[in-house]
Amino acid sequence: MKTLSKILMGLLFLFVVSMHVIGQSTFFPATHESFQYIGRFDKTNPEQVRFDWPNSTIQFQFTGSEIALSLKGGARNYFNLFLNDTLHSVLHQPNDSIIKIKDIKKAGIHTLRLQKRTEGEMGIAVFKGVYLPKNEKLIISKLKTSRKIEFIGNSITCGYGTEGASRHEKFLPSTENVNQSYALITSKAFNADCHVIAHSGLGVVRNYGAKNKVSVDRATMPMRFNQILDTDNSLLWDFNSWKPDMLVINLGTNDYSTKPYPDKAIFQNTYKSLIEKIQDVYGNIPVFLICGPLIDEPAYTNIKELANDMKQSNPELNIHFIGIPKALLNSTSDLGSDSHPSYKGQLKMAKHIIPTIATVMDWDYNLEINN
Repeated sequence: MKTLSKILMGLLFLFVVSMHVIGQSTFFPATHESFQYIGRFDKTNPEQVRFDWPNSTIQFQFTGSEIALSLKGGARNYFNLFLNDTLHSVLHQPNDSIIKIKDIKKAGIHTLRLQKRTEGEMGIAVFKGVYLPKNEKLIISKLKTSRKIEFIGNSITCGYGTEGASRHEKFLPSTENVNQSYALITSKAFNADCHVIAHSGLGVVRNYGAKNKVSVDRATMPMRFNQILDTDNSLLWDFNSWKPDMLVINLGTNDYSTKPYPDKAIFQNTYKSLIEKIQDVYGNIPVFLICGPLIDEPAYTNIKELANDMKQSNPELNIHFIGIPKALLNSTSDLGSDSHPSYKGQLKMAKHIIPTIATVMDWDYNLEINN
């Protein structure tokens, strides 16, 4: 009974603190024009936004020395909170919470970026808005970069286990950090906004460990490409609302991770259909097909052959293959949870693909950016 009393008193204290924050502050709802949403967000409810894809990011500027966020993260979601381009904290807010960020030392205008570290499998998060002390305000600004990249992938693209201590460590949601994935490293090197459409264990036609050559139990990645939310197929994404300059696909690892392997023709035709869908909604933008480094044959040859065949049939297609060899990663120092690439391994992957992308896109890049 004493323990229960302490818990109830603690909850009462948090409630009182939250009421104090609310009572002394001005609330800016999620619909406020100062919020910049990077990624796919469900905005059908005027009082909140929902999101679940990794790297879904809320970014904005404000004045003052403190701020409070209204966020419901769910039991398995984690978030990176960046303040003035520096990682301030990692948030884990299972319940509907008012999260107060105070003691902000620097005067003037501040930039806050809330990034979902974890993938859709960990649940849908809800953002309702922010509280600022009276006389402080949000700043309407243009924080968008000029370049845009979209990534379609699986656990590697999600940053699954990047913070795991070793390949022998079992995966926990807290070790998943999309900000340490090759996708984000690459985007930051090019100073580009990016959307990450990725989900662990999913393939082109066959998901990890499926008993059949084609998965029938849950949707593969191509089936989810047109969704606002990874875990809700009822809401369709408006492709006119955001168009990338280029797109990276890193799929096939799960299709060929275990047997029975999918039939080559079915795998290639489905992959081709995904590329054609991309071209239909985005135009003939450069599409980079990546294979590896956790898988090689026959996925490597099948994907490279698909890229070559498509370009042969239509030389105008902007399709490029980049193979990442298994030998790129050191099995003792480059792997995190469940033998997935650690941050060090992901950095090697990014450094492997960035030069090719830079040449095709004629973009400069900087690998010194770490946030």
